[in-house]
Amino acid sequence: MQTLKKGTILENTYEIMEEIGSGGGGVVFRAKHLRLQTDVVVKRIKDEVRGKVKSRQEADILKNLKHPYLPRVYDFIETQNGVYTVMDYIHGENLEEAVKAHGKYSQKQVKKWARQLGEALSYLHGQKPPIIHSDIKPANIMLTADGNVCLIDFNISLAMGESMESAVGISAGFSPPEQYRDPAMYARITHNYTLQKSLPMTAKGRSSVKAAGKPNDGTELVLTEAADDGTELLLAETGDDRTELLSTGKADDETLHLFTDNVDRTELLPENADGRGVSHSCVQANAGNPSEYAHLFGKGIDARSDIYSLGMTLYYMLTGIEPPADFKQRVPVGEADRQVSEGFAMILEKMMALSPRERYADGKEFLKAVQNCHKLDHRYIVMHRKQTAIQVSALGSLALGVLLIFGGMYRMRVEQNSAYYELIKRAEEAAGISNYDDAVEALSQARIISDTRIEAYEEEIHLLYLQGDYEECIRQGETYLNTVPFDLALAEDQERYANIYYLLGNACYELEDYSNARKFLEYALQHYTQNGLYYRDYAITLAKLGQIEEAQEQLDKGIALGITQDSIYMADGEIAHVKGQYEEAADYLEQAVSLTDDKSMKQRALLLCSDVYRSMGEATADREIALLEQNLDEFDGGDRMALEEKLAGAYVRKAQADGKQADIYYEKALSMFQSVYESGYVTFQLRQNIAILYETMDRFDEAEDILVQMTEDYPDRYEVYMRLAYLEADRQQMKENVERDYLRMYEYYEKAKEKYEGKEQNAEMDMLDVMIQDLRDGGWL
Repeated sequence: MQTLKKGTILENTYEIMEEIGSGGGGVVFRAKHLRLQTDVVVKRIKDEVRGKVKSRQEADILKNLKHPYLPRVYDFIETQNGVYTVMDYIHGENLEEAVKAHGKYSQKQVKKWARQLGEALSYLHGQKPPIIHSDIKPANIMLTADGNVCLIDFNISLAMGESMESAVGISAGFSPPEQYRDPAMYARITHNYTLQKSLPMTAKGRSSVKAAGKPNDGTELVLTEAADDGTELLLAETGDDRTELLSTGKADDETLHLFTDNVDRTELLPENADGRGVSHSCVQANAGNPSEYAHLFGKGIDARSDIYSLGMTLYYMLTGIEPPADFKQRVPVGEADRQVSEGFAMILEKMMALSPRERYADGKEFLKAVQNCHKLDHRYIVMHRKQTAIQVSALGSLALGVLLIFGGMYRMRVEQNSAYYELIKRAEEAAGISNYDDAVEALSQARIISDTRIEAYEEEIHLLYLQGDYEECIRQGETYLNTVPFDLALAEDQERYANIYYLLGNACYELEDYSNARKFLEYALQHYTQNGLYYRDYAITLAKLGQIEEAQEQLDKGIALGITQDSIYMADGEIAHVKGQYEEAADYLEQAVSLTDDKSMKQRALLLCSDVYRSMGEATADREIALLEQNLDEFDGGDRMALEEKLAGAYVRKAQADGKQADIYYEKALSMFQSVYESGYVTFQLRQNIAILYETMDRFDEAEDILVQMTEDYPDRYEVYMRLAYLEADRQQMKENVERDYLRMYEYYEKAKEKYEGKEQNAEMDMLDVMIQDLRDGGWL
C-alpha cells in the first residue's frame, strides 16, 4: 500500500504534514486544511477494507454527522491510488494512553464519560440507516482539553453492509463474540494476542522473537499469519494497536497454527529467563476455548456490538485492567473494583454480556440506563436503611421490654408505608399511560394514609403539569406550599419540596409569565442546588427576560452539574432564539430533538424550532415539514395536536412558496387542520385558520359556513366579521365587473368596526379601511 509523503496535497485542499499512526483500518496522517488553516486527520483506507466500501452514499452519511462528542467528517476522497477520509484532528491523548499514564479513573469521572459516549452512540444508532462504529476501544476515544471525550475513527463503519453482516477489524478484548467470523478465528486471535503479551518488545513497539542460536545477530520477526485468501494478518502494526484485519475468506483448520508452514517452528521459539526456548504448547495452553461461544460467532454485528465494546472500554477506564482476549478470563466489575456502586456495576455487566440479547438494544437504551443509574443505587440504599431501622427498632423494643407493643406499632407503620408507596407507584403507572383519573384517585388515597408526606402532593402537581392544566397546576401548588405542614426530615423530601417550585416555574413559563417563572425557579434553587435542570430552565427564563449574560452563567452551573447534552442544546437554542440568531437556534434545537428521550423536552424543542423556521422565512418550510413529519408519530393527545397545527402551518408556507405544488400542500394543510379539529382541540384560532385556508383555496361557501357559525360562538370578536368582509371581497373579485356587489362586504365591515372600537390596533383592520375607501372612491358603494 502506497504511503503519502510530507507535502502531498490531496484534492487541492489537504496538505500532508506527517504520518501519525496506522491500525486495522488504514494509515493515519496529520494534514492541514489549506482553506480553513486547521489541522485535520487524513486516513488512507487499506486496500482490504477499500473493497468493502459499497458506495459513496455511506461516506456522505458520515459527512452529515454533527455532534459534540464526535469529530466532524470533512471529506471522502477516491483517487487511483487510494480511498481517504478526512475529519477533525482532535487534540489531546487517547484514553488508552491516559490510563497507562495516570492509572484508572474514578467512578464519577467514568460515569460522566459514559453519559457523553452514550449520547454519541444514541445519535449514531439513531441515524437512518443506523451507523455502527464497530471498533470502540480506549485508543479510539480522545480526552480533550476541557475534560470531555470524543469518539474517533469511523472508517471501519464505512465497510458495514445494510445487513450488518461483517466488520473489518477485531480488537482483542474489546470486540464481542459475534464480531469473530468463526471459532477458528477466535482461537487464533486469542492465541496470538496471548503470545504477543509474553514476548519482548522491539524498539518499534512490536512483539518479536529471535532466531534460536543467534542471539546477537539482531534478527527480529513480527508475528504474522497468512489467511487462506492470501491476506496477511498482522497482530500489531504499532505497539498498542491490537486490531487485526479480517480476511474475506473463511478460516480453516490451518488458521489454528501460529506460524506459516514454510517457517521452522523449533527455531523461532521465544527465550525464557534462563535462555531456553519456550515450547509452543505452553503458549497454546493460554488460548481461549472457542467451543463455549461457538453459537455466538459470525452472527453479524449491530448496535448491541457497540454496546459490548463500550462496556469493555468503560471497564478498562474504571479498573485499569485490560480486558483479556479470552472472554472467560474477565474478572467481574465488582471484584475488579470494590468501590464501584451496585447500580453502575449492574449496567456494565449488562453491557458486557456475551449474548447480544442480554445487552442494551442500542445507544439510546444504554444512555437512559446511565442517566437513571442512581435509581438502581437508591433502591439498595433505601433497603439498607429499612433493614437498619428494623434492627434498631427491634433492639430498642427489647431494651424497653415492650416488644409486643412496639412490634405491633412497627408492623402497622410498615404496612402503612407499603400501602402508601404502592399507591404512589399505581399513580405513576396510570400517568404513564395517560390515565389521569386513576392516577388522581390513587394519590387521594395516599394522602388519606399520610397527609404530611410530600410524595403524593408532588406527584399531583406533576400530573397537572403533564396534562397542560398550567393555571390549576400553579393554583394547587401554591395552596399546598402555603397550607400543608410537610414532613421534610429526609434529604430527598427537601428535593421534592424544591421540585414543586420547579414545576410551578415551568407552568408559568408555558403561560409566558416569565417574571413569575423566574420567581418560582429561584425558590426551587434556594431549597435545592444539585439539580442541573433547575439551572437550565432558570437560564432559559432569564433569556426570555433579556438577561442573556446571567442566563449563560446559570446554564454553565447546570453543565457543571452534569446536565445531558440534549438539555444543553435546548437551552442554547432558546438563548440563540432570543438573540435573533435563528440559524444557530435551529441547529441547537434540531440536535435537542435528535438526542432527547424526554417527550416534554422534545415537544418543546419542536414547537420552538417551528417558530424559528417561520422567523427565517419561506425558504425553511421544507426543513420545518421534514422535522415535524419525522417526529409526529411519537406523540398523542394534546401534544400531538399542537404539533399537527404547526405542521399544517408549515404546509401553508410551502404552498405559498411553491406555486406549482400549492394545491397539494394546501390540501395537506387542510387535512391536518381537520384532524386537529376532529380530535376535539377546537379553538378560535384553529377555526379561523380553517376558514382562511378554505378562502385561499377559493372554497368560499365552506369558509362562510365556518365564519357564520363563529359569529354565534364568539359574538364579541371583531375578527370574525373582519374575515367575513375579506371573504366577500374575494368572492366578488371572482365575478365580472357588472355582476359585483360589495354591499354584504360593507355590512360585515360595519359590524367589525363596531366591535373593534377600543381594541388594540390591527394591521388587517387598517387595510380593510383602505379597501372600503377605495370602493367608495371607485363608485362601488
